[in-house]
Amino acid sequence: KDSSIAGPRALEHLVDTVLTFEGDRHTALRLLRAVKNRYGPADEIVCFEQADDGLREVLDPSDLFREHRDRPVPGTCVTVTMEGRRPLLAEVQSLVTVSSSPNPRRGVSGLDASRVAMLVAVTERSGQARIGDRDVFVATVGGAKLSDPACDIAVCIALASASTTRPMAGDVIAIGEVALSGDIRKVPFLSQRVAEAGRLGFRRVLVPRGTRAALPTAPEGTTYTEVAHLDD
Repeated sequence: KDSSIAGPRALEHLVDTVLTFEGDRHTALRLLRAVKNRYGPADEIVCFEQADDGLREVLDPSDLFREHRDRPVPGTCVTVTMEGRRPLLAEVQSLVTVSSSPNPRRGVSGLDASRVAMLVAVTERSGQARIGDRDVFVATVGGAKLSDPACDIAVCIALASASTTRPMAGDVIAIGEVALSGDIRKVPFLSQRVAEAGRLGFRRVLVPRGTRAALPTAPEGTTYTEVAHLDD
Protein backbone atom coordinates (compact mmCIF):
# COMPACT_ATOMS: atom_id res chain seq x y z
CA LYS A 1 0.00 0.00 0.00
CA ASP A 2 3.01 2.31 0.31
CA SER A 3 3.85 1.82 -3.41
CA SER A 4 6.71 -0.57 -2.72
CA ILE A 5 4.68 -3.35 -4.40
CA ALA A 6 1.68 -1.66 -5.98
CA GLY A 7 3.70 1.02 -7.72
CA PRO A 8 1.78 4.00 -9.13
CA ARG A 9 -1.55 2.18 -8.70
CA ALA A 10 -1.38 2.19 -4.90
CA LEU A 11 -4.56 4.26 -4.58
CA GLU A 12 -6.45 1.76 -6.73
CA HIS A 13 -5.52 -1.01 -4.27
CA LEU A 14 -7.02 0.98 -1.37
CA VAL A 15 -10.47 1.70 -2.79
CA ASP A 16 -13.41 -0.62 -3.33
CA THR A 17 -14.47 0.62 -6.75
CA VAL A 18 -12.73 2.33 -9.66
CA LEU A 19 -14.81 3.96 -12.40
CA THR A 20 -13.50 5.38 -15.66
CA PHE A 21 -15.36 7.81 -17.85
CA GLU A 22 -14.39 7.17 -21.47
CA GLY A 23 -15.18 9.09 -24.62
CA ASP A 24 -13.93 10.21 -28.00
CA ARG A 25 -14.01 13.89 -28.83
CA HIS A 26 -15.23 13.03 -32.33
CA THR A 27 -18.38 11.25 -31.11
CA ALA A 28 -21.15 12.01 -28.62
CA LEU A 29 -20.93 8.60 -26.95
CA ARG A 30 -19.56 8.37 -23.41
CA LEU A 31 -19.03 5.18 -21.40
CA LEU A 32 -18.95 4.90 -17.61
CA ARG A 33 -17.07 1.67 -16.91
CA ALA A 34 -16.44 -0.19 -13.64
CA VAL A 35 -12.78 -1.22 -13.89
CA LYS A 36 -12.65 -2.56 -10.33
CA ASN A 37 -15.58 -3.47 -8.10
CA ARG A 38 -14.63 -5.31 -4.91
CA TYR A 39 -18.20 -6.24 -3.98
CA GLY A 40 -19.72 -6.74 -7.43
CA PRO A 41 -19.04 -7.49 -11.09
CA ALA A 42 -16.34 -5.51 -12.87
CA ASP A 43 -16.27 -4.33 -16.48
CA GLU A 44 -19.91 -3.25 -16.37
CA ILE A 45 -20.78 -0.17 -18.41
CA VAL A 46 -23.41 2.54 -18.67
CA CYS A 47 -23.75 4.43 -21.95
CA PHE A 48 -24.38 8.16 -22.16
CA GLU A 49 -24.78 10.61 -25.00
CA GLN A 50 -23.32 14.10 -24.78
CA ALA A 51 -26.15 16.51 -25.65
CA ASP A 52 -26.36 20.30 -25.61
CA ASP A 53 -28.01 20.25 -22.19
CA GLY A 54 -25.67 17.67 -20.64
CA LEU A 55 -25.39 13.89 -20.48
CA ARG A 56 -28.32 11.65 -21.29
CA GLU A 57 -28.36 7.92 -20.61
CA VAL A 58 -28.62 5.75 -23.73
CA LEU A 59 -30.91 2.86 -22.86
CA ASP A 60 -30.39 1.00 -26.16
CA PRO A 61 -26.86 1.80 -27.37
CA SER A 62 -26.92 -0.85 -30.13
CA ASP A 63 -28.55 1.69 -32.44
CA LEU A 64 -25.51 3.97 -32.11
CA PHE A 65 -23.09 1.41 -33.55
CA ARG A 66 -24.86 0.41 -36.76
CA GLU A 67 -26.27 2.08 -39.83
CA HIS A 68 -29.94 1.98 -40.82
CA ARG A 69 -30.34 1.71 -44.57
CA ASP A 70 -33.05 0.69 -47.02
CA ARG A 71 -30.90 -1.82 -48.88
CA PRO A 72 -27.64 -3.63 -48.08
CA VAL A 73 -24.38 -2.31 -49.46
CA PRO A 74 -21.11 -4.17 -50.13
CA GLY A 75 -18.41 -4.14 -47.50
CA THR A 76 -20.58 -4.20 -44.37
CA CYS A 77 -21.47 -6.83 -41.77
CA VAL A 78 -23.15 -6.63 -38.36
CA THR A 79 -21.97 -8.53 -35.30
CA VAL A 80 -22.57 -8.61 -31.53
CA THR A 81 -19.86 -7.63 -29.06
CA MET A 82 -19.91 -7.82 -25.26
CA GLU A 83 -19.23 -4.83 -23.04
CA GLY A 84 -19.09 -6.34 -19.59
CA ARG A 85 -22.24 -8.46 -19.52
CA ARG A 86 -24.13 -6.25 -21.96
CA PRO A 87 -24.44 -7.37 -25.61
CA LEU A 88 -24.13 -4.55 -28.14
CA LEU A 89 -24.64 -4.66 -31.88
CA ALA A 90 -21.83 -3.20 -33.95
CA GLU A 91 -21.33 -2.80 -37.69
CA VAL A 92 -18.00 -3.38 -39.39
CA GLN A 93 -17.39 -1.55 -42.67
CA SER A 94 -14.66 -2.26 -45.21
CA LEU A 95 -13.43 -0.64 -48.39
CA VAL A 96 -11.16 -2.56 -50.78
CA THR A 97 -9.92 -0.60 -53.78
CA VAL A 98 -7.17 -0.71 -56.39
CA SER A 99 -3.91 0.66 -55.02
CA SER A 100 -2.10 3.47 -56.80
CA SER A 101 1.23 2.72 -55.09
CA PRO A 102 3.48 -0.35 -54.90
CA ASN A 103 2.85 -0.51 -51.13
CA PRO A 104 -0.91 -0.88 -50.56
CA ARG A 105 -2.34 1.22 -47.74
CA ARG A 106 -4.02 -0.20 -44.64
CA GLY A 107 -6.34 2.00 -42.61
CA VAL A 108 -8.03 0.73 -39.43
CA SER A 109 -10.36 2.60 -37.08
CA GLY A 110 -12.05 1.13 -34.02
CA LEU A 111 -10.28 -2.25 -34.34
CA ASP A 112 -6.86 -3.68 -33.56
CA ALA A 113 -4.69 -3.07 -36.63
CA SER A 114 -2.56 -6.20 -36.21
CA ARG A 115 -5.68 -8.33 -35.80
CA VAL A 116 -7.19 -6.86 -38.95
CA ALA A 117 -3.96 -7.53 -40.87
CA MET A 118 -4.19 -11.19 -39.87
CA LEU A 119 -7.86 -11.38 -40.89
CA VAL A 120 -7.03 -9.82 -44.27
CA ALA A 121 -4.52 -12.63 -44.90
CA VAL A 122 -6.93 -15.36 -43.75
CA THR A 123 -9.77 -13.94 -45.86
CA GLU A 124 -7.58 -13.75 -48.95
CA ARG A 125 -6.49 -17.38 -48.58
CA SER A 126 -9.76 -18.96 -47.46
CA GLY A 127 -12.15 -16.78 -49.39
CA GLN A 128 -10.03 -16.73 -52.55
CA ALA A 129 -10.52 -12.96 -52.67
CA ARG A 130 -7.84 -10.66 -54.06
CA ILE A 131 -7.05 -8.27 -51.24
CA GLY A 132 -3.31 -8.28 -50.47
CA ASP A 133 -2.27 -5.98 -53.33
CA ARG A 134 -5.11 -3.51 -52.82
CA ASP A 135 -5.76 -0.60 -50.46
CA VAL A 136 -7.83 -1.82 -47.52
CA PHE A 137 -9.73 0.31 -45.02
CA VAL A 138 -11.70 -1.16 -42.12
CA ALA A 139 -13.72 0.83 -39.59
CA THR A 140 -16.55 0.61 -37.09
CA VAL A 141 -19.69 2.76 -37.00
CA GLY A 142 -20.28 5.40 -34.35
CA GLY A 143 -16.81 5.30 -32.86
CA ALA A 144 -17.21 1.81 -31.41
CA LYS A 145 -14.01 0.17 -30.13
CA LEU A 146 -14.07 -3.56 -30.87
CA SER A 147 -11.53 -5.89 -29.28
CA ASP A 148 -13.85 -8.89 -28.98
CA PRO A 149 -12.63 -11.91 -31.03
CA ALA A 150 -16.29 -12.72 -31.74
CA CYS A 151 -16.21 -9.87 -34.27
CA ASP A 152 -13.59 -11.64 -36.43
CA ILE A 153 -16.05 -13.28 -38.80
CA ALA A 154 -17.83 -9.98 -39.41
CA VAL A 155 -14.51 -8.37 -40.40
CA CYS A 156 -13.77 -11.22 -42.82
CA ILE A 157 -17.24 -11.06 -44.37
CA ALA A 158 -16.98 -7.29 -44.76
CA LEU A 159 -13.60 -7.69 -46.48
CA ALA A 160 -14.85 -10.40 -48.84
CA SER A 161 -18.01 -8.43 -49.58
CA ALA A 162 -16.02 -5.29 -50.39
CA SER A 163 -13.56 -7.13 -52.64
CA THR A 164 -16.31 -8.86 -54.63
CA THR A 165 -18.84 -5.95 -54.43
CA ARG A 166 -21.48 -8.45 -53.30
CA PRO A 167 -23.46 -7.22 -50.27
CA MET A 168 -24.44 -9.36 -47.33
CA ALA A 169 -28.21 -9.53 -46.81
CA GLY A 170 -29.45 -6.93 -44.35
CA ASP A 171 -31.06 -9.44 -41.97
CA VAL A 172 -27.88 -11.49 -41.41
CA ILE A 173 -25.64 -11.15 -38.36
CA ALA A 174 -22.35 -13.01 -37.85
CA ILE A 175 -20.73 -14.11 -34.58
CA GLY A 176 -17.52 -16.09 -34.27
CA GLU A 177 -13.75 -16.02 -33.82
CA VAL A 178 -11.59 -16.80 -36.87
CA ALA A 179 -8.42 -18.87 -36.43
CA LEU A 180 -5.35 -18.70 -38.67
CA SER A 181 -6.56 -21.91 -40.32
CA GLY A 182 -9.83 -20.23 -41.27
CA ASP A 183 -11.82 -22.29 -38.75
CA ILE A 184 -14.68 -20.53 -36.94
CA ARG A 185 -14.22 -20.94 -33.19
CA LYS A 186 -16.74 -20.78 -30.35
CA VAL A 187 -17.12 -17.58 -28.32
CA PRO A 188 -18.46 -16.95 -24.79
CA PHE A 189 -21.90 -15.50 -23.99
CA LEU A 190 -23.31 -16.75 -27.30
CA SER A 191 -26.86 -17.08 -25.90
CA GLN A 192 -26.92 -13.43 -24.86
CA ARG A 193 -25.53 -12.37 -28.23
CA VAL A 194 -28.12 -14.21 -30.32
CA ALA A 195 -30.92 -13.01 -28.04
CA GLU A 196 -29.87 -9.40 -28.69
CA ALA A 197 -29.72 -10.06 -32.44
CA GLY A 198 -33.23 -11.54 -32.40
CA ARG A 199 -34.58 -8.65 -30.34
CA LEU A 200 -33.40 -6.18 -32.97
CA GLY A 201 -34.94 -8.07 -35.88
CA PHE A 202 -32.09 -10.09 -37.40
CA ARG A 203 -33.54 -13.26 -38.89
CA ARG A 204 -30.41 -15.21 -39.89
CA VAL A 205 -27.62 -15.67 -37.35
CA LEU A 206 -24.28 -17.22 -38.32
CA VAL A 207 -22.80 -19.09 -35.33
CA PRO A 208 -19.77 -21.42 -34.88
CA ARG A 209 -20.23 -25.14 -35.49
CA GLY A 210 -21.43 -27.17 -32.52
CA THR A 211 -23.17 -24.32 -30.74
CA ARG A 212 -26.73 -24.43 -32.10
CA ALA A 213 -27.85 -27.15 -29.70
CA ALA A 214 -26.85 -25.03 -26.70
CA LEU A 215 -28.68 -21.93 -27.91
CA PRO A 216 -32.19 -20.96 -26.79
CA THR A 217 -35.08 -21.68 -29.11
CA ALA A 218 -34.93 -19.26 -32.00
CA PRO A 219 -37.76 -16.73 -32.21
CA GLU A 220 -40.30 -17.35 -34.94
CA GLY A 221 -38.80 -16.48 -38.30
CA THR A 222 -35.19 -16.63 -37.02
CA THR A 223 -32.74 -19.34 -38.07
CA TYR A 224 -29.31 -20.29 -36.73
CA THR A 225 -26.77 -21.36 -39.33
CA GLU A 226 -23.64 -23.14 -38.14
CA VAL A 227 -20.41 -22.20 -39.94
CA ALA A 228 -17.36 -24.43 -39.51
CA HIS A 229 -14.86 -22.66 -41.77
CA LEU A 230 -14.48 -19.34 -43.51
CA ASP A 231 -14.85 -21.19 -46.84
CA ASP A 232 -18.48 -21.80 -45.90
